Amino acid sequence: MLRLREGEPMRAIWLPPKSPFQVRRLPGFGLLLAMVLVLAMVLALVLPTGPALAADRNGEFSSRGLGILTCQRYLDDRAGGTEAYAFYRSWLNGYLSAYNQFRPETFDISAGAPIEQLAEAVARICESEPERPFWAAASRLTRLLDDRRLTVKPELVNLTAGENTVTVTKAQVRRVQQALKDRGYQVGVVDGLYGGNTRRALEAFQQSEALPVTGLPDAATVAKLLQ
Repeated sequence: MLRLREGEPMRAIWLPPKSPFQVRRLPGFGLLLAMVLVLAMVLALVLPTGPALAADRNGEFSSRGLGILTCQRYLDDRAGGTEAYAFYRSWLNGYLSAYNQFRPETFDISAGAPIEQLAEAVARICESEPERPFWAAASRLTRLLDDRRLTVKPELVNLTAGENTVTVTKAQVRRVQQALKDRGYQVGVVDGLYGGNTRRALEAFQQSEALPVTGLPDAATVAKLLQ
């Protein structure tokens, strides 16, 4: 019906008629709703979910810097030893650092691998499809490394030989031991513990590669060892 307000004959307010129906609360409805909400929260916690990908609704995103260059350009700069190659490695370090930050339950996607080893892995990926952008090869690398990523911060240990000291993780020492063993050096048990056998094997390897003989798994030694 229409009802005119007093003093305002030209304005009208629509008042809907009373509904002949009356909503009644079902017995136990509140308890049922609470049970449904609890079940939904439990499922949200236990069902597996993958890492979210930041992109637009079409799955696309903007890439900056060297990431937009082709793999072939990366391979050429790497083979030529140009100054640009150092910038590729810096870009890759930044890319992996961002991955560590946004991938759930991840401390280090590379598990402490040296950047030169990672750059070599990207080069092998690029060789299979040289026209792909460099960022796509880096993304492929993270998928290959994901199962071996460090999910928590590892305990660091300081290794000292003479006046030289390096800081590594047990996982890195274990990787070095395995690489030495694969090359025929006697390291004893591959256990991640730096002892006399590991030190002597490293010294022999460093001497064979014309590296400074320290007996320690420094960056240059590890990069050469894991090539």
